[in-house]
Amino acid sequence: MSVLDPGTGSDEAYRLDASKPRSIGEIVRAAGALYRRYPLLFAILAAAVIVPYELIVLAATGDGPLRHGHENAGVSWLLLLLRTSLITPLVSALHMHAVVTIAKGRRPRLAEVARRGAMALPVVAAAEIVSGIGIFLGSIALVVPGILLAVRWAVVAQAAALEGKGWVDALRSSRRLTTGHGWHAFGLLLVTGVLNAAVLFGARAIPLGSSSGAGSVAVGTTVETLVASFSALTLALLYFDLQARRDAAGAETPRTAPREHAHLRDLD
Repeated sequence: MSVLDPGTGSDEAYRLDASKPRSIGEIVRAAGALYRRYPLLFAILAAAVIVPYELIVLAATGDGPLRHGHENAGVSWLLLLLRTSLITPLVSALHMHAVVTIAKGRRPRLAEVARRGAMALPVVAAAEIVSGIGIFLGSIALVVPGILLAVRWAVVAQAAALEGKGWVDALRSSRRLTTGHGWHAFGLLLVTGVLNAAVLFGARAIPLGSSSGAGSVAVGTTVETLVASFSALTLALLYFDLQARRDAAGAETPRTAPREHAHLRDLD
């Protein structure tokens, strides 16, 4: 097993049926199975983004990954913007392309996945920023509109990474896929959020001393990497799940169906 082909060492690629609708529990289990099959791949993809970001934040603010937030509101907003516009989109794009490769029955190669993810970053970042602003405004106006927008745009980053269109099309695609499946998407977002929060809370409860200490930074960065990676995997699988549900219901339109069914083929 080489660094450029991180997996389990087996020559046989993991088989992932991307055309199969899944329950919330099945999506979570499938995400776990993918991580167990390719632990180094997903760890490296997430760590390559999370670790530099956390080290830069530590150097600039003195705050480690397990700190809840910076006391300076301006700094907090800047870090939120950086995470929204660069960190989360890049992790999402990298994981989406890795899952696509696996779904095609091929072993994901780190260099190839990184190249495709980097190429998709501008559109993914734009879509994430616009959706994030919309969700934030909806949340401060009334909580319910923010939740509804979060569900509607649950897979906007995945659509932007895979469909090769602009951020407006990614927003529309996510809305189209989640229509009629809002509770399903909300349920997965809720379960994933609870699991991630439990992991983060557990890590913060460990007596590691100062948040900027070596032990706290190491544990915090590891936890942040795992949480970001798992979230990106579940949302990638949610995208394919929603597409499978749409296909099963015969809801494709002549304008969108050819492109939607061509996703995996076009990436050859």
